[in-house]
Amino acid sequence: MEKILLALDPQNMNMSTIDFACYLSRLTRSRLTGVFLEDIYYGETPITHTTQGEAYMDSTAVKDTRDSHEKKGITEENIREFKLACECREVQTLIHRDRGVPAEEIIEESRFADIIVIDAETSFAKRNESLPGRFVKDVLEESECPVIISPYSFESIDEIIFSYNGTKSSVFAIKQFTYLFPELRQKKAIIVSVRPNGDESVEEQFKMKEWLKNHYNEVEFVILKGEPSDQLFGYLIEKKNGIVVMGAYGRSMLSRFFKPSHARLIVKTVNLPIFIAHY
Repeated sequence: MEKILLALDPQNMNMSTIDFACYLSRLTRSRLTGVFLEDIYYGETPITHTTQGEAYMDSTAVKDTRDSHEKKGITEENIREFKLACECREVQTLIHRDRGVPAEEIIEESRFADIIVIDAETSFAKRNESLPGRFVKDVLEESECPVIISPYSFESIDEIIFSYNGTKSSVFAIKQFTYLFPELRQKKAIIVSVRPNGDESVEEQFKMKEWLKNHYNEVEFVILKGEPSDQLFGYLIEKKNGIVVMGAYGRSMLSRFFKPSHARLIVKTVNLPIFIAHY
């Protein structure tokens, strides 16, 4: 892996997410690109115009107000803080300042990156949103590279938890993660398979284990019975110092795992990074 993108709100920078992104950069010896997403619509003031006797509203950014200058000052200070944080952690970094619609900007950047790191609480909305918000959902659904949702605090990765349900998307996510992070082959790999009736193909399990043992030194298979998102949540809440690998946001178990009634609880109690890849 060579290029990691870190999606940042220049007005609300999360140092824990930066620390986690720097860990990945050091682990893989990759350059970390901080993408500061400057929302061109944030703080705009609607102005009334008249043409041919009819009034209409035009949202024009107010550049010379005290509020605008304060936002610019916060952005510049956060960029300096980001550079300093990376220097202190001996991480090579680049800065991208993307002005536009934040989700569209980072999705466009994703085409030329290996992974995106994002904070689940990042939001450019004018009002409170459920977790994950519209911005994060858009990135998860449309990103052209895998996405990692950062934990709210982080120490290390001691084990890898692969969420596996026999689908192409879950296998693709496992392969993508393994190819991107060969540095983690010494860590324990746990394959968690949740089936409503508890049935598991012996042949399928054998083939999955066989492939993983070519890439990891220690492999364990865990089979859970019941409703997938609830069972997975119950399993992960006891875990720490690991990373979760899942496939295909917007479909199947992952979208149910982040259903509105559970999402905030998951973000606050399952303190694990989550790697998500599309098939």
